[in-house]
Amino acid sequence: MSDKSPLFVSASELLAHSIDLYTQGKERKYKFIILHLANAIELILKDRVIDIGLTIYKPKSPYTITIWEAFEELNKASIAIPERPVIELLVDDRNTIQHRFGFPNADAVFYYLGQVLAFFRRFLNDEYNVDLVELLKLYVSEEDLAVVGLIEKEDESEPLDKLFELSPEAALLQAYSLLESKLMQYMQSDDESRRRRLLIWQHPDFPHLLDDLAIEGYISHDSVHRFRLLRDMRNRAAHSAHFQGDVPREDWGEALAIAKDLISGIEKAAEANLFSKRSAWREKQQNNESDESLDKNARNSEEKDEQCSPPSLGIAKNFIVF
Repeated sequence: MSDKSPLFVSASELLAHSIDLYTQGKERKYKFIILHLANAIELILKDRVIDIGLTIYKPKSPYTITIWEAFEELNKASIAIPERPVIELLVDDRNTIQHRFGFPNADAVFYYLGQVLAFFRRFLNDEYNVDLVELLKLYVSEEDLAVVGLIEKEDESEPLDKLFELSPEAALLQAYSLLESKLMQYMQSDDESRRRRLLIWQHPDFPHLLDDLAIEGYISHDSVHRFRLLRDMRNRAAHSAHFQGDVPREDWGEALAIAKDLISGIEKAAEANLFSKRSAWREKQQNNESDESLDKNARNSEEKDEQCSPPSLGIAKNFIVF
């Protein structure tokens, strides 16, 4: 498996160009992003077919196999593509753009860009042992990689602000995703919470963590009270087809400000070891509760023994001692 093959290099360049076009923020170029993303996937799949020793050309023909045929050949070689349902949607939209002059909107472009980047990140790691971020750094600036969420910058609000200029909805989705990952990293989970895969706001520790952050001054109390607004706006961005009417840009900005305050506060709290202190306090509390439970069980056991044991003096009176 070579990351120097013409197909691999072309796929990488198409992916990088997609990021470059997106960060330019020009709607008339959105269709080219969809075309590039679909073609990048097709090329990398065909490259992998070649790597397993198969030709990508049809018998006695100058034409190569389709992406669907590439899927089948890889499947025969036990190379799974769990992202196939999304890829099929992308290819269908690509065909619509090519043959029926369709035009994708900003939400669709950001969705596909995120999905394709996730696919490449996994596929290159699993099949080529290549890190996508390091590969793209050859073509794309770190600033643009941060905008599409591939790397984190020290000032995490900067790429979010740039993304907001391109698409307020995309910026809010990315900010919420970043906030979600940070909260899940620091919220204290029991076995039941881990098993159920709760949403962040359903997590038992969620309200306590936000309260602790606000009490300690890392986030504003206003952000705690208005988290519901952030959640509602995130849902609107993620499921825009189910909502009617346009949302003023100011409302998106308001929700983004809440997310940025929470993200910044969590980072500051982490630097101050607040979460380590919370974990230590929780462990101590659990130990105390465990000790109290043991003591209570021991007392209950003693009381039960006393109730079940016959009174020794009463029995002794019924016996003659020789």
